[in-house]
Amino acid sequence: MKKIFACCFILIVICFQNVFAADPPAGGGLLSDLGIDPKTILLQVIGFLVVLAVLWKFVFGKVGGLLEERRTEITTQLDQLKTDREELDRLTAETRQRLGDIETEAQAKIQAAIEQGNTERQQIVAQARQEAEDEIARARAEIQREKDEAISELRGVVAELAIDAASKIISAELTPERHQSIIDASISRLSAE
Repeated sequence: MKKIFACCFILIVICFQNVFAADPPAGGGLLSDLGIDPKTILLQVIGFLVVLAVLWKFVFGKVGGLLEERRTEITTQLDQLKTDREELDRLTAETRQRLGDIETEAQAKIQAAIEQGNTERQQIVAQARQEAEDEIARARAEIQREKDEAISELRGVVAELAIDAASKIISAELTPERHQSIIDASISRLSAE
């Protein structure tokens, strides 16, 4: 950096020596008439070139480097965003696929539960019917037993009445009126019991 400044300074000194060493024209000319001093113009051009060289070296170079770094950083970020977007799209598709699989699995489990419920319901209904049939069969058997007992008891009563009536008939003289009165008495005793 010091070398650049030194070179610029030497160049300026050389230019000033040449400009100031030259004698102005005697008549002046067009530039003198217009009030333009060639030494001033030359000095301004040299100053501009020196400032331009310094700016080019120290400012524009660094700004260009910063711009290049920023461009590289933006490109890297865009590439990263593109990669992230692709990853997001892949994950979204994977998530949708998984949700579809979960929904299918849930539907299968619901269907299996419904089928199991229907099977258990049929088993419960069949068991209830069997228990009802068993209860009806027990009730019928109980009714038949009670009926048989009642018939047996009735036969015993009828047999007693028949024996009683027969013994009365044998001990008494039978006339049609007497026969009818014995039967009526036996029937009324039967209905009283």
